[in-house]
Amino acid sequence: MSGQLELADAYDLIYSAAARMMWVQESRVWRLDSLGGGWPEERRAAWRELEAALSASEGPQPREGEPSDPTRHLISRRATGPVDRPITFSEAVAEWEARMAADPGPWETRREPFLNDYLVPGRAVVMHEGHMMTLTGPLADMVNRLAPGRPAVKIAGDTAELSRLVHVAADELRAAMGASAPTPHPVGSVSVASVSHRPSEVDDLRPRYDALFRAASHASENMPTLAHMRENSDFSVSPFTVKAAQDVQDLLAGRSRVFWRERHELIDPSVHTTAGVQWPEGQPTPSPLGSKAQFFARSAELGRKPRPPHPGEVRIFREKGDPDHVAISAVRAGILAEILDEYAARIHPGAESGIMHISAFDLTDFISEGIGRELRETYGF
Repeated sequence: MSGQLELADAYDLIYSAAARMMWVQESRVWRLDSLGGGWPEERRAAWRELEAALSASEGPQPREGEPSDPTRHLISRRATGPVDRPITFSEAVAEWEARMAADPGPWETRREPFLNDYLVPGRAVVMHEGHMMTLTGPLADMVNRLAPGRPAVKIAGDTAELSRLVHVAADELRAAMGASAPTPHPVGSVSVASVSHRPSEVDDLRPRYDALFRAASHASENMPTLAHMRENSDFSVSPFTVKAAQDVQDLLAGRSRVFWRERHELIDPSVHTTAGVQWPEGQPTPSPLGSKAQFFARSAELGRKPRPPHPGEVRIFREKGDPDHVAISAVRAGILAEILDEYAARIHPGAESGIMHISAFDLTDFISEGIGRELRETYGF
């Protein structure tokens, strides 16, 4: 039994290190639907092999009545439909992308009272751009917390007020869309999401371990060195990926036990935000998670609630009209509200998660470079 446990622990370490290497590359140039980004085909094939080896640990499909697992599922909501079951990361992304693709948008062109683009009640949400910045502020921390391979963590900081205010902000988005009653705080999901599926929980652990070891070794060895990148002006690989690949090789060779790195070594994800550190007086200082509540509290003090469009309100352009406000579609606002609820659940005191699975990759991409990029483009910097 002890040998099996040691093998499982070793598997999970390699899983975390290899998943992190893939995640910090960000652009998935190894996939067949990509143009390749200047990568040689041998390297792309090696990374496809690694992604397949990591995906083999994804776990069984959700079953009816099963509690949500924060390593593979959203924990703030369940799947739509008649069956009560968790919703996987990939299902959530597919649903959100379908809603965005069918979105008619927040405005329509009309000739009355004069030719212009008018915001449509029920299809648009208007807010101060400063509040939009507040709403998108948690997304960077959310993306880092969902990073594939992230080790187990339990929130220990003073985050109850932040969690509450984030959920209130989500409900205010829904109210601007016409919702008549607030929704319950998703804190209930924290208590049920206490069991996480480990990547090493596979039936055939030994052959899976061997396959993952080979794939991680092959993929990490196919990375250029930083010196080669400088000498050849090679920008096809992120420097963070090269360093992560070295961590993988050192781990596989037994030279190091490093399998995960935060954006700064002072960051403790149980009490700090994970997107980076501040540098007051030139000294790195991590930000306590709870301190971010001040931004939501300030928006509330200033009365910056989202609202439906006024009758006859025209499309908002930053270049003219009212530069202090932005408008987004109700569809986008609804998705943002769901993402904020997920964040509120994941950073509530006591919320915990095991090792994040590789399926979180597409979710982090959607939040950061999908809807996140679109929402950030609504404000002026």
